[in-house]
Amino acid sequence: MWNRLLGTLSLLLCLHGCATAPAIGPSMDGLWQDQAFGYDPALVVVTRESLFALDSEAIRQALESGAFARATDSERVARLLYMVFGPDLQAFAYVGGRSTVAEETWRLKRGDCLSLTIMSLSLARALGVTAKVQEVRVPALFDRRGGVDFVNAHVNLRVRNEHLVSFRGKVLPAADLVIDFEPRAGAQQRGATLDNAALYARFLNNLGAEHLAAQRPRQAYAHFKAAILADPAYAANYGNLAQLYLQSGQPARAEALLLHALSLGDPLGVALQSLQQLMLEQGRQAEAQAYAERLEARRDEDPYHWLGLGLDHLRNSRHAQAVEALERAQTLSSGFAEVHRYLAIAYWRTGQAIRARDQLALLAALEGGTEQVAQLQQKFRLPQ
Repeated sequence: MWNRLLGTLSLLLCLHGCATAPAIGPSMDGLWQDQAFGYDPALVVVTRESLFALDSEAIRQALESGAFARATDSERVARLLYMVFGPDLQAFAYVGGRSTVAEETWRLKRGDCLSLTIMSLSLARALGVTAKVQEVRVPALFDRRGGVDFVNAHVNLRVRNEHLVSFRGKVLPAADLVIDFEPRAGAQQRGATLDNAALYARFLNNLGAEHLAAQRPRQAYAHFKAAILADPAYAANYGNLAQLYLQSGQPARAEALLLHALSLGDPLGVALQSLQQLMLEQGRQAEAQAYAERLEARRDEDPYHWLGLGLDHLRNSRHAQAVEALERAQTLSSGFAEVHRYLAIAYWRTGQAIRARDQLALLAALEGGTEQVAQLQQKFRLPQ
């Protein structure tokens, strides 16, 4: 997960938890503020190697057993699922607010989205299972902690699987598996693969955001700088460093960093919103209005925005509004199972049984035979 800050100036931090081609960052001449923040690289104690290291004795014993040495590919995948989820699907708990390295996550049996996914990747590598972390688009989730608003991106682990896998009395099909500790609408879609450098940068960015929220600017600066050096293509690093500069009264440098973050894509609209707020604070009304219009136009064409809005309407029993928002999401997307699932529910709750049936047919074509489809078919009393 990832963040952005809403403090005195109503600004925001972007957290993680998509690797793109390496990008050249802005010239940091005059933008680094090592002296102002008492920069010391030794403040960053997590290395790329220690982030992924798993030294637990229990893990070593599991990997060194004679039975494991003869394990087939499907048995290795099953072992991964068992180690991650346990016999009762409760081996690890999702707890937001703090990112931990793989070994600590394993020891604590809990972690945030990024920590649990990194731990699972390390387990998969140790087991000889092919897996990759992917960053997936989901509706924006805001989390307020200590007066700071965090906008969370989302990652999960896609496990390559070409064989039938037996797990907890069920046989899983020969298809890729997604391990997701905080499933949200859109999380099953394919995302952008994150390599080790990208994951390390996101982890450091999270730590920097935690320090910023706790009013430890020196540590926050060291971690944001290390994150930028690890992955210059990751926009949130620049946006979050900009929030630190704004807190320390350096708006011109913050604006330069936000503009670069915006040039890198800004999928969550964090840089746009921060720039709009900064323009308002400085009395630059025309520029603030221009950014506001860009934000509105972007949201209007973003299926994830409409999906998130539709889900909020459903949760609050505003079913007619949910239909309107989800229909908009449908016009902006293709092959998006969650849109069809929730639109079917919204149609059913507004008494539009035929339309609900049509959406369920589209969902079945995408996810035929799944338990969720069967449950909706039973709920709507439709033929299997």
